[in-house]
Amino acid sequence: MSPALLLALATTVVTLGYMVACRIWPYAACVTCDGAGRHRSPSGKAWRTCRRCRGTGARLRVGRWLWDLARREFGRTRDPR
Repeated sequence: MSPALLLALATTVVTLGYMVACRIWPYAACVTCDGAGRHRSPSGKAWRTCRRCRGTGARLRVGRWLWDLARREFGRTRDPR
């Protein structure tokens, strides 16, 4: 096997694996609050809701966002006229 073919095969396997993971687990932990949904206020005495995830602790994965975008843009039916 040539190195280029091996690289193409490995890239395809990784991409398909990521697509399956995004389909099964569309959400990942928020990077700002580490999935807690909250963080300490600047004074350190109180908790505040995370702005990035709005307190859910989860964010939509990039692959799932792209999947949803493709479905919205290319998955439309034809014009009924």
